[in-house]
Amino acid sequence: MLIEIDVAVADDGAFHNRLDRILHKIDDGWHLWDTSGVESASAFENSSWLRDRGLQREWVHELLVASLQRDAWSSAPHGRRLRVTKNPRENDELTPEDAVRLVEEPLVLFVENRNSDGAFAERVATECDRALRRLWRRPGRPIRLDSVGGIGEMPAEVERRARMARFRPRLVVIVDGDRKFPDAEEPREVRAVRKACEANGVACWILAKRESENYLPRALLDGRLNAGMDHALRVDAWDDLTDTQKDFYDMKEGLPDRPSEGEAALFEDLTAGNRDVLSSGFGRNVANCWSLHVPVERQLLDRGGGDLERGISVIRGEV
Repeated sequence: MLIEIDVAVADDGAFHNRLDRILHKIDDGWHLWDTSGVESASAFENSSWLRDRGLQREWVHELLVASLQRDAWSSAPHGRRLRVTKNPRENDELTPEDAVRLVEEPLVLFVENRNSDGAFAERVATECDRALRRLWRRPGRPIRLDSVGGIGEMPAEVERRARMARFRPRLVVIVDGDRKFPDAEEPREVRAVRKACEANGVACWILAKRESENYLPRALLDGRLNAGMDHALRVDAWDDLTDTQKDFYDMKEGLPDRPSEGEAALFEDLTAGNRDVLSSGFGRNVANCWSLHVPVERQLLDRGGGDLERGISVIRGEV
């Protein structure tokens, strides 16, 4: 987060320890000290926070000078702003006590399945955004993955986490779109997650494609270990699909035995050979492809069709 500290707080000895704790997280690289509204370092140098504190003063002063210099070039990837003040009046204005709690929380990416969807979220964030990659690898795990066992449990968990905190939690919810063809209505469970997030001010990225596996580029499918000839044939047949067909093909299970009208129309032009090969999907473990060490940034963004950039923007907005 970008953290702004009121000089009045820095000049009150009751808050020095809490401000030190905030600076420790800034020093760890989790956050940035936002001094864009400070004309010079003297505004803080004359505060009791820096006066007569020995070695601690030198540490605070070094971070202050660094933040004044940094303001001239970059705040990436941080998008959320926090103001530490004695008298909060607006959202993301917090007392020093609450600010410490928020600053010491990691950003949680809340997914349906930590293994499959979590691997997708981590791959997208760390391969497609260099600033997020640097933050992800900071000591102490400033960005973490979490799940509760499926999409049906997520609305209640979002509400619980929001209710427990006295401030907006550091949380981004990521769920599959679960639509089976382009014009399909948003499924009830996805709609419930969206409503819970909107009601509680929680950031939410609902995937434009059917599932996270629909973002896999060919390079990762090709690299699947110990896959065999059937897999290779299926990858070739998958590659013959249009982008829209790839977006809604059930990567794990394959083509439905009893397609809806929308699904039938979407896949009506398949050749008999490709239909036969794609009737079975890539299996429940196809998400393991996300862990393959193959550089695929460009292919991944191309397969994403703009939705990955949208998701990265949502995550950055809460970092």
